[in-house]
Amino acid sequence: MSVLNNFTVSIAKGLRRLRSKEVPARRQHASKEQKLKMEKCLIVSKVTRYEYEKHSHDNISNWELEKILRNRGSDYDSMVSNHREQKSFEEDVAKALKEMGVKVEMASRLTYNEEMINWCDAVVPCGGDGTFLLAASRVRDANKPVIGFNSAPHKSVGRLCLPTWCSNDLKGALQALKEGKFRWMRRSRIRTTITSDPKLLDTITPVDLHTLHFCRYPPVSNQEDSQEAATRLNDAQEESKCGLATKVLPFLALNEVFIGESVTSRVSLLRLKIDDGKWAHTKSSGLCVTTGTGSTSWHYSINCLRTHSVLELMKILHEEYGVDLDTSLEKAREVTEKYNTKLMFPPDSEQLAYSVREYITFEEWPAPRGLRVRDRAEAVTVRSHCTDAGLVIDGSVSFPFNDGTQALLEIHPEDSLMTVQMDDALPY
Repeated sequence: MSVLNNFTVSIAKGLRRLRSKEVPARRQHASKEQKLKMEKCLIVSKVTRYEYEKHSHDNISNWELEKILRNRGSDYDSMVSNHREQKSFEEDVAKALKEMGVKVEMASRLTYNEEMINWCDAVVPCGGDGTFLLAASRVRDANKPVIGFNSAPHKSVGRLCLPTWCSNDLKGALQALKEGKFRWMRRSRIRTTITSDPKLLDTITPVDLHTLHFCRYPPVSNQEDSQEAATRLNDAQEESKCGLATKVLPFLALNEVFIGESVTSRVSLLRLKIDDGKWAHTKSSGLCVTTGTGSTSWHYSINCLRTHSVLELMKILHEEYGVDLDTSLEKAREVTEKYNTKLMFPPDSEQLAYSVREYITFEEWPAPRGLRVRDRAEAVTVRSHCTDAGLVIDGSVSFPFNDGTQALLEIHPEDSLMTVQMDDALPY
């Protein structure tokens, strides 16, 4: 079994175990009223690579764009084919909804806004997990459902979307939703509260990472990159908290919040406080704070063990320390799966999980006492001492997060996302 297959199988098994633990709660939800109001639906479309390229080239003519892309060596024909397939799928969803008497509006990443969200009864992203995350991040109403269709089930899984059969049978899926053949499901989301100098607070505005080729935030000038300087600055801020201002970011993270330097080769200098613990200095490749939904994604990738690593450890214990162990490959796979499964937790959990990526330790910079580089928490507070950093929500929207800025990451039940789950098999 290849490393990739082993990795995929581990996630699949872990998800099945999570689902089996959720069965009692789901049955409880199923016993309640299952009506889904869908008189007005807002379809959120995926930005295809073709659309992205056209937007990036200031919406030039199709002929000019084709010439540029072909000269660059891009697979223009495949790009156009995928674009047409995506738009055709969105049109099929809209047509199926209209045939049911539903009013339909369409929105893209560039036009999706609060007014459109307030207008609809349900938000229907058509794409993959990225489009679902985009749609979910701006829905503030905990009772407004987000129901995603995977527009390319033959190419991607789309774990947040409805099962594959729903994409292949749009009318059947919509009829099943209308008849209540689903289970309500709530997914916790991360609320981010920023604290900063009042003059800087207005400059902390979102940057859409999917519509720009490259973006760098203005660097902080004359910064001393040392622990002593960071300590002095934080002590001064503690003494003058009355002069700081706060605001809640307008986006909720369904998967994760990542904080780190924009240039990946640069060390991220952050101070962390887990729950009500003490502040701890860290140097790393950044911080990832995730929900239960996101625990099967980036959090899992950062922290999971590989079978060959576990096998090597088992052999060391057996051969060099005399521990009586079965060092077969199958036993190593079993141990690996058990460890990796524990990284995942239910999507409705009110806990966060955090990971300090590639934590740097050496004699002059010891590991903070009491701080684990990976753990669960009720809240995580982060203070930046970076020069060109971003706070990125669900890998899509980034906010500048430079020296002196602080963020509180926590989960509130009223911020949860309402969505639905359906069986992997046809309901009829």
